[in-house]
Amino acid sequence: MNFYHSNNNYSGSSLKYLFLLLLCSVFTINTYSETATRNEKNKSPKTNNVNCTFEQLKDNNLKIGLALSGGAAKGLAHIGVIKALEETGIQVDFISGSSMGALIGAAYASGIPIDTLEKIAIDTDWKTVAKLFVPGLSTSGLVDGKRVKEFLYTIYGDKKIEDLPIPFAATAADISTGKLYVINEGSLLEAVRASISIPIVFTPVKHKDIFLVDGGLVNPVPIDVVREMGADYIIAVHVLHGRLPSEKGEYIQIENPVKEKTSITLKSISALITKQIKIIENGQEKEPEEKSTVQDEQHKRLGIVKISENTLYIAQDVIAQLQLELYKPDLIIEPDTRNINLYEFYRGKDAIEIGYNETKKVLKTLQK
Repeated sequence: MNFYHSNNNYSGSSLKYLFLLLLCSVFTINTYSETATRNEKNKSPKTNNVNCTFEQLKDNNLKIGLALSGGAAKGLAHIGVIKALEETGIQVDFISGSSMGALIGAAYASGIPIDTLEKIAIDTDWKTVAKLFVPGLSTSGLVDGKRVKEFLYTIYGDKKIEDLPIPFAATAADISTGKLYVINEGSLLEAVRASISIPIVFTPVKHKDIFLVDGGLVNPVPIDVVREMGADYIIAVHVLHGRLPSEKGEYIQIENPVKEKTSITLKSISALITKQIKIIENGQEKEPEEKSTVQDEQHKRLGIVKISENTLYIAQDVIAQLQLELYKPDLIIEPDTRNINLYEFYRGKDAIEIGYNETKKVLKTLQK
């Protein structure tokens, strides 16, 4: 790959629950209101290059770059985006991708037809996904990545990035320093494996003396990367969609809470953990004794898992929004994927349809 940079005594049951909790903390996001979703559906597409006509987008002399964001299962919407671009006659000349965007972008850049990618995504069920996340014995990640590499090999084989029909680059991050690395040569499989290596879940990819993880940590939408590759016109696809219902800050006054005497002991903590494990095993929570609002119930359930989820997701979306403002792509496509959780890879059909419809809507607006 070529880079440049702009304790064992746990029981099987304990490991199972630890893996489940950590996996959920990274992948499970579905906390945004239906009201916010409805408001987003009517937004207009964002464009910066207002002088470029729709017909010019189909001109072979205009080199078009595609920057694909991360987003786990949400990233399957990228397939729908590319499908719509193809149908409209827009040819992509450069592709950069982060995390799931790297996985999809690499496959398309390698010459795999978009219909084939669509079939792979739709045929993936939850059993297939579960097999990819079987815990290993590594100390640097819950999943050693062996099964993931086997799956990626069925897609890419031994292809080299420099031999692809469409120039491609994947992003990754040095977990020790946070430095961004762009991979534009060498093994396509290893490049994607590095870009999708979500910390804690997957073991990092070692390159010389550095350990590479998910590129979405530092560059969720690699607009600058595809511009440096030589693109004249950049289409950025952002599927993270982590904005809260209100984009304006609100000023509130916090009252001093009434202090209650509590006794926290090892026994009480153990009882709480046991209770939570039973909830996981039963797959449901105990019904509240009194009626309350939906918001009250959400606040009651706001624990460490949900806090971890929202921390990661909101941080990545904020970085992505800053990138969109800083690097100013010519066209931004934002499929509304908030009703798809990050781990729901078996919902490929839904994600692809969302990406396809949003792209068609954006392009139709440009035609007008």
